[in-house]
Amino acid sequence: MSSGNRPRILILCLGCFLLAFFMNMRIFNDGAPGWKHIVTSDGRGYYAYLPALLLDHDPTFSTVVKRETKLLSYRKYKPGYLEKSDKLIFNKYFTGEAVLLLPFFLAGMLFSWLFGMELDGYSFFFQLFAGLGALFYLLLGLHFLSRILGHLHIRPGVATLTIIVILAGTNLFYYSLWQPTMSHVYSFFLINGFLWFTIRAIREWNARNALLPGLVFGMMVLTRPTNFIVILLLPFLAGNYDQLTIYIRSVWQRKRTTLMFFMLVSAILLIQVAAWYIQTGQFFLWSYRHEGFRFFSPEVMNVLFSYRKGLFVYTPLILVSLCGLAVLLIKNRLQFFSMALFLITATWIIASWWNWYYGDGFGLRAFIDYYGIFAILLAILLNSAGNKTALTGIMVLLATITVFNLLQTWQYTHMVIQPNSMNREKYESVFLRTDSAVVHSLGGNQEIADYCIDQVHPVKVLFNNFETNRENWKNLTEVSTPAAFSGKKTGYLDSLNQFSSGVSVRARQLGKVPASWYVEGELMVWDSVKGASNTAMIVLSMDSIIPGENWWQGFHLNDVPVQCIKQWRKVSFSLMTPEITNPDGILKIYIWTTGKKPLLIDDFRINIYGTSEKTR
Repeated sequence: MSSGNRPRILILCLGCFLLAFFMNMRIFNDGAPGWKHIVTSDGRGYYAYLPALLLDHDPTFSTVVKRETKLLSYRKYKPGYLEKSDKLIFNKYFTGEAVLLLPFFLAGMLFSWLFGMELDGYSFFFQLFAGLGALFYLLLGLHFLSRILGHLHIRPGVATLTIIVILAGTNLFYYSLWQPTMSHVYSFFLINGFLWFTIRAIREWNARNALLPGLVFGMMVLTRPTNFIVILLLPFLAGNYDQLTIYIRSVWQRKRTTLMFFMLVSAILLIQVAAWYIQTGQFFLWSYRHEGFRFFSPEVMNVLFSYRKGLFVYTPLILVSLCGLAVLLIKNRLQFFSMALFLITATWIIASWWNWYYGDGFGLRAFIDYYGIFAILLAILLNSAGNKTALTGIMVLLATITVFNLLQTWQYTHMVIQPNSMNREKYESVFLRTDSAVVHSLGGNQEIADYCIDQVHPVKVLFNNFETNRENWKNLTEVSTPAAFSGKKTGYLDSLNQFSSGVSVRARQLGKVPASWYVEGELMVWDSVKGASNTAMIVLSMDSIIPGENWWQGFHLNDVPVQCIKQWRKVSFSLMTPEITNPDGILKIYIWTTGKKPLLIDDFRINIYGTSEKTR
């Protein structure tokens, strides 16, 4: 076997391993998320085009929602991917992933028909082939990456190592197997494909070499529009000024070939235009109607370094790969500036999204699309190692990081790491731990407000210091004690008084419905005996949030289990309510202790915020 074939053999072996792992985890292991949840999370929205348009001929997605509700056995299910425009329902996600999964959807139809299963888009074979589609595009993305590394004269051994660690040492591994219908694996494949086909086009600008990057670029934007910024890497791919100049001149002079490129890109993007028109009768619309970017206040430090989702905290391999920039700075200034400009732009865009941590998930998932580019930097770094000692040191570091990533993947899939509310205290309390005591041990909830929420002017401020009766506070259980944080009285909870005084406010008092509200709360807590508050929960509920449907959400009062006693400490939380349509629904917020040990609470404050008038 020649050394040049090593990456290809590796990718084949990885494919066999991933397929076996996937089948065992999803099909044969009753304890893991089963096949019914292969199409899950945001992936439901990307995938929903296929059953809605091909099977149901229903652009309102109403039949799809019924099927998802039945599959999930969750009567209250409301898909987050559907939006309204002039009372018309449409899917806010772009169609690129659905186009890529079309062959696998058709395979699901065929096998379902052959085995007499329901042709609903969500039965066994549909879900199975959706997962297999993600693995297919993952491996194809790794194949394109290996071709790019070969073009850059990366040694085969280094290329092999790079491919292994970019998969096993990052959350690409998690999103390929546990969340295979999220868009990231597909963008990873498309970006790597575009880079490779562009390299070929730079070598020679002809019809074939123009059509392939045009096809992939169109699909790349159709899947995730912000992916268009990879064109900033053209100077990097050219390698030097002379080659870049020749390429630009060829693109300008061979107008027919260039026109073919743009026509193909436009034709692919018309798929999205057609989807919008079918759903709403409009050719163009901003599908993320209640979401957007905050370009003038990007959360760069949080995106890179926070314990909630920081890229370098949960995926330290990416930090190591950035050392490859130093090699480029020394060896090729053109490539350095091209790469640096791309990385700065990508980080700025990702950090400017209103929900900078991108909701529930493992690590900062928005960067996964660009992991092939980080892999190139890592390979350049490894390839430049001048002696065995340096290379050995880097390899030991990479091995450690890979094991660390796999450990954190285990923690996330076993409810040790929270999906959206981690902080430094929580992270340190479970760091490198796998014992049963840390499973489901973390509490608290710290969501950020939705994009349209006015956080300057609260619609309701509710405060209770337990000294006197307060409007909108019910179930008063206060005691007089010299230990009170303020005044002479506090709230008191024990086995006989399990529920604290709590907020009780009708939706009509908060504003017009239907609407969602953002709740911020804080209170002081005193453990009378060791661990008293560890069994306490913060509860938010509403009877008849819509007619005939109730809502309840509870989470541990403490971020981490505490052992301190007779010491006041502040507890805070924040979250969005679901959409409330019943003006007579009563929102309740209170503390519930499920244990027998007594604790005190004081200065309980609730701020409730509504939608900004500008965005109604």
